[in-house]
Amino acid sequence: MLSYQYWIIRYVPDIARGEFTNIGLLCGRDGGDWAVQFDTEAVRSRGELGPNLRELAPWMVWFERRITRQSQPQLQLELNEQTVSSGWISHLHTRQANSVQFSEARPVDVPSAAEGVKLLFPHLVARETVTRSHTLTRASMRAKVRHALELTFNLTLNRDLFIQPRVVIGKQRSTVDFLRRDNNEDTITNVWAFNSAKVELLEQQVQATNYSLTRLRDTGAEIRFSDGKSVAIQADIPVSVIYDPPTSQRELQWRTDVFDAALEAWHLNGISVQSLEEFRSASANVRRVAAGTR
Repeated sequence: MLSYQYWIIRYVPDIARGEFTNIGLLCGRDGGDWAVQFDTEAVRSRGELGPNLRELAPWMVWFERRITRQSQPQLQLELNEQTVSSGWISHLHTRQANSVQFSEARPVDVPSAAEGVKLLFPHLVARETVTRSHTLTRASMRAKVRHALELTFNLTLNRDLFIQPRVVIGKQRSTVDFLRRDNNEDTITNVWAFNSAKVELLEQQVQATNYSLTRLRDTGAEIRFSDGKSVAIQADIPVSVIYDPPTSQRELQWRTDVFDAALEAWHLNGISVQSLEEFRSASANVRRVAAGTR
């Protein structure tokens, strides 16, 4: 075992009140390896907390990238970039006396920085969240996906990310969960929770949405936003679905039939499909890639 130090990284939404939430853990030793991990998904929104969390994304990417470059010798440090050390962290501790703060350093005996983060993170940072699939609702799934799109992909609400805009196809009116308009490309994303309480209502909603998507593939559509503006979308617009598969034992066969029928319709309409866990894993990979690139 080696002697390492660790720091808790905190988010302070209101400096005057002094309340904070632990959002990350840093572990390392001078002249040795370093590791860091963040978790902001389960942080509750209080006042301006949500928007400020989105503003934290560039800082977290920078910090993860900085630690990654220090811990991987094959990655070249940027010009005039200071070596990561306890002194450098102490400097950040003083300089970041605002919304992002570092705790005082504390010792921990572990074989590596990564093992230190693995050991301490669940106890000091990670929050228990509703992750069992049978408790997920479509609304809670929508909130999780929105969080990832805003934080990990740095999208801004009502600029390049739109929540439940209205879709107009002839006389038909419906909604989609998300419309992304980043990099001059439009993308529709819907989420589905197949463990909701009312299977009959779930089946009706899935069928209605899939019918709308079939019409969309035939003719295109018009998207109308809450501010009264609208945009035409083409029939071949990319559409994706993020789903929570059926696991609840309550009317499981019915749920499974609804899910299988939905999968078939999504395939016929050329819709890309991934589970919520796959989506979250992909989002984490984006963060890691961003941290490891210059």
